[in-house]
Amino acid sequence: MAVSQPTTDRRRIKGEVSRKVIIEAAIACIAKRGLRGSTVDTVAEQADVSRTLVLFHFKSKNQLHIQVLRHIGARFSAGWDAALADRSGSTSDRILRLLSYDVGFVFDYPQYVSVWHAFWGEAKGSTLYREISSPRDRRYRNDVLLLLEGLVDEDGGYDVDLTAVNAGLEAMLFGLWLAEHLNPCPNRQAEAMRALSVYLNALFPRHFTVD
Repeated sequence: MAVSQPTTDRRRIKGEVSRKVIIEAAIACIAKRGLRGSTVDTVAEQADVSRTLVLFHFKSKNQLHIQVLRHIGARFSAGWDAALADRSGSTSDRILRLLSYDVGFVFDYPQYVSVWHAFWGEAKGSTLYREISSPRDRRYRNDVLLLLEGLVDEDGGYDVDLTAVNAGLEAMLFGLWLAEHLNPCPNRQAEAMRALSVYLNALFPRHFTVD
C-alpha cells in the first residue's frame, strides 16, 4: 500500500486538473455560444481533450452545467465571505465593502457573468440555476439585510423599510450586471458605486456620504 500511494495521488491530482480544465472550457463555451450552443463536443474541443474524458468526469451535459454553476458560485462566495468576515471599520463600511465586491466582480469576471446570463435566459438553465444557485443568492441578500439592521440598531432615528431597501440594492446590482453584460463601459464601475452611495445616503444620511 505504501508503494502504490504516490501513484494514486498522482492520478487523483491529474484527474482534478483535467476536471478543472474542462469546467473552465465549458465556461468559455457557454459565455461565447450560450447553453444550447455548448455541447459536449464543443467543450471537449475547447479543452483540447476527448469527448470520452468529458463524459468520464461529468457523465452528461446537464451534470457539467451543474458543476459550472457550482464552480462560478464558489468563486463568488469566496470573495463575498472574505469581505463579510472583515469586521474592520463601521457597519456602513462593511456594507459598502460587500457592495463594492459585488460590483467589482462584474469587471473582474465578465465571462462568469455571461455564463449566469446564459442560464437565466433559457428555461432549463433558469430552472437549474434556481436549484443550484438560488440558495446562495438568498444568503447574500440576508447578509446585507442583517448589516442594515445593525446600522439601524446603532441609530434609532431611522424609520425605513429595510426589506424594501434591500430589494432596491439588489435591483440596482442586477441592473448593473445586465448593463455591463450587454454594453461594457469602462466608467460603469465608478458610476455604479456612486449610484449606490447616493441611494444609501438618501436613506441613511448620517452613515453614508456622496463624494
